[in-house]
Amino acid sequence: MTGYGQARWQGEGCAIFVEVRSVNGRHLKLNTRVPHEMVGAEHDLEKVVRRYVTRGSLDLYVRVERTGAQAARPINQDALACYIRQLQEATEDMPGAGSFHLDALLSLPGVLEGEGALDGGDGTVDAQVQATVEQALEALDKMRQVEGAHLRQALLEHCKQLEEGTAKVEEAQPQALEGYGERLAARVNRMLANSGISVTERDLAREIAIFVDRSAICEEVQRLRSHLKQFRDTLEQDKPVGRHLEFLGAEIHREVNTMGSKVSDADLSRLVGQLRIETDGIREQVMNVE
Repeated sequence: MTGYGQARWQGEGCAIFVEVRSVNGRHLKLNTRVPHEMVGAEHDLEKVVRRYVTRGSLDLYVRVERTGAQAARPINQDALACYIRQLQEATEDMPGAGSFHLDALLSLPGVLEGEGALDGGDGTVDAQVQATVEQALEALDKMRQVEGAHLRQALLEHCKQLEEGTAKVEEAQPQALEGYGERLAARVNRMLANSGISVTERDLAREIAIFVDRSAICEEVQRLRSHLKQFRDTLEQDKPVGRHLEFLGAEIHREVNTMGSKVSDADLSRLVGQLRIETDGIREQVMNVE
């Protein structure tokens, strides 16, 4: 499911900004971008994410900034003095080599010391980062819940249309089979009118019985209704049900396809075609459900 959440925390000498974005996906795929000082905490952050998200592709961005006096990075004066001494020695025999610019000297490796641990090693910032990540995930979850409510209504509407369409197919089939018998008798009589060959009612009855047996969709209708009931019940569960709904959607699709392969009447084929449209809608929508 798609969603977006962000959170910010401001403390003494430190600011934390977290942003999370998720898009649809069959499995959980987590992409993290955190400060290099916190690379070791990525595993813990992943555990936090999995408490809120089980499916989808999720991007997690964490930015931690020093503020005030904490933002200043110390200068390694020994390294700076060493660079200056080496440059002076190298330029003694190079008249007109020019002066040294401070900004160029500060950009040399080792002159500005590394930022070091953001929390001084006591875990304070790491704990606050985790709390801020949780706030962003809660915002993401609220957005996904709103989307989920709309998806639920859409899926229930597809189920309703499938149930009503199935009832129409079941109601129309006996008439379609009766019409087949009449058409078969008329067609046979027309073909054999001038041949002197006669066909008994028993022969026609046997052919009709074979057709009726081959065209029977009672089992498919029963299974389809059972799958739709399970689908509705699953939508009521308060837990991740995306994969279960995906499986049921595939089973519903299977039964509707089997029904379509058995019917030959034009009106029945049209009704089953409508069932296929609703089934495709279910299979498309369940890919968005966690």
